[in-house]
Amino acid sequence: MKRICMRNILAIITMLCLATACFPTEWFEPEFADSEVFHNLEIPAEGNNYEIPFEFLYYETRTSWPMKTYQIRVRFIFNDVPGEIYDAAANESPIYWNWDWKSDTHYGYEKAIMHVHVPANETSDARTVAAQISIDNIDNRMFTIEEGEEHDWGEWITILDGIQAGQQSRLML
Repeated sequence: MKRICMRNILAIITMLCLATACFPTEWFEPEFADSEVFHNLEIPAEGNNYEIPFEFLYYETRTSWPMKTYQIRVRFIFNDVPGEIYDAAANESPIYWNWDWKSDTHYGYEKAIMHVHVPANETSDARTVAAQISIDNIDNRMFTIEEGEEHDWGEWITILDGIQAGQQSRLML
């Protein structure tokens, strides 16, 4: 009797392992096309919001992980000085992305939008502005960057650049 129970348990465990191994893994690899539209911009002193379209190459495989993605980090460079580095999947970042549900998609690609909020230039001098991204070369299980994950960040890629005007003097003589 014990032998039959043990066989049944082993059969059930084997079926569960096979069943879970058949779940698809969704892979998301970000792809940015270099667009002249977002280079050499004249940015107003009060700042501006820009929406830069990009795509995730999307495909499914059969592994035990439900999702794999290549994470994106972002930063601004003002007057050739790099600023704070942000997680692009975090909506509280001045540079972040979300899905583009309004656009038509085609098989193998998921459309997304990188939102870039250039802050106001509080000085009277014009400044150079660049928004850059870096894509992780190691896939992870979440879009957001979690502490303790292994990373191999790629080169910084400029997705937006231009000259931002300085504030005009408010004194009228």
